[in-house]
Amino acid sequence: MESGDHVVRRIITKLLICAGLLASVVLPLQVGSVQASKSELPIIESDAAVFQLIPHKISAKLNKSTITLDSESLKASPLLMKKGNLYLPIKWLELAHVGKIMKSTKTNSYWVEFSPDHPTNFSIIHFKPDSSKLYIEENGKLIVTEDAQKILPPFIKSNTLYVPVSMLPRMGINYNWSQGTLQLTWNEMSAKVLNPVYTTEADRITFSSLVQKGYGDVYLMHSMGLGGMTGIPDSKGPKATDKLIKIGNREFSRVEFSVDLRPGPNPLQIHSNDNPSADIIVNRIVKDPSLIPIRYPHDTYADSLVFMEPTQGYLRVKAGEAIEISGSVFTENTQSLGLELTRFQNGDYQISGNRTVVQINENREFSGSIAINEPGSYLINILKLSRDVFGRGETPRYISEKRAEIAVEVLPKGSK
Repeated sequence: MESGDHVVRRIITKLLICAGLLASVVLPLQVGSVQASKSELPIIESDAAVFQLIPHKISAKLNKSTITLDSESLKASPLLMKKGNLYLPIKWLELAHVGKIMKSTKTNSYWVEFSPDHPTNFSIIHFKPDSSKLYIEENGKLIVTEDAQKILPPFIKSNTLYVPVSMLPRMGINYNWSQGTLQLTWNEMSAKVLNPVYTTEADRITFSSLVQKGYGDVYLMHSMGLGGMTGIPDSKGPKATDKLIKIGNREFSRVEFSVDLRPGPNPLQIHSNDNPSADIIVNRIVKDPSLIPIRYPHDTYADSLVFMEPTQGYLRVKAGEAIEISGSVFTENTQSLGLELTRFQNGDYQISGNRTVVQINENREFSGSIAINEPGSYLINILKLSRDVFGRGETPRYISEKRAEIAVEVLPKGSK
């Protein structure tokens, strides 16, 4: 397994949502208040998520076959001393849910894939018995890490890999050796979603999150409609001016976010760099689609791209029904447009089918159509296409830039 797999795994983890149905405007919120009564945290109805540090501790004595993990006694391979240095079994990390331990017979190494809830300098690291170096794996081969900092060499005893305790700080774990007892302490980074799904008729929603001091900054991100998310300006928090909420020896800030909504599903993420994030879906209900304007990523795009059909930004059509799209472009450097269809699934809008290229005539007009055969929630993304001057081959290659979108709810054939 390569280190890039861990990044992919984190991304997939962040996209796994879709549970429950709560109302932010149309219906009263209930889950937040219920959980508040069961928690020491001052959770309020507007809180969508809580970001906090959960402390953990391991205590162990030399040569003893038990350890204490958060006050629970567990059987484990013992802590050992070798040449005056402390060594612990790497399997302790798995017992503590810090990471998953695996062995590679191909590279004769043991490797740790750290949990996304446990921040470290690296997501995956390899150890080799009797080697004072740390490794990463690339293309099935072990490569010494860039810093090339030497460690006390690990060793095998009773089919168990032992690593030096002095290595722990680089794995995000503090340690203290005193009076024959080793204590390990670390914090689990926890992102708990309180309200995963909201429903509202409003065109904008405001909600909040409780963030513990030390967790790191959190940002609001929203779906671009083409797969993936982008940050919303001025959504960084908590801010220095935010009022601190003290709970025992911990301090929290309540961070507020606001975002405009498109019709239908709106995938959002309260994002934290390198730490777990919180995924949320806001479903906007629209009773009269004719009142919804076409949505532009930037207001200035409305001056350069004008639509004759459709005249609204939200459509309800039946499966297989053709959607005509036409209008005028007022920028001379635009030669063609692309119609890119994306469907809401697995927590975000994913590309569905092939892109349709629409040429612009000498009068700067364009006309095309698109049909959607499967029921669901979709976006028709209108893209400005520019030829890739570095592209080679007979098939033209384009660089695309999103200029507008039309939300579409596709109903089953025969529905009323």
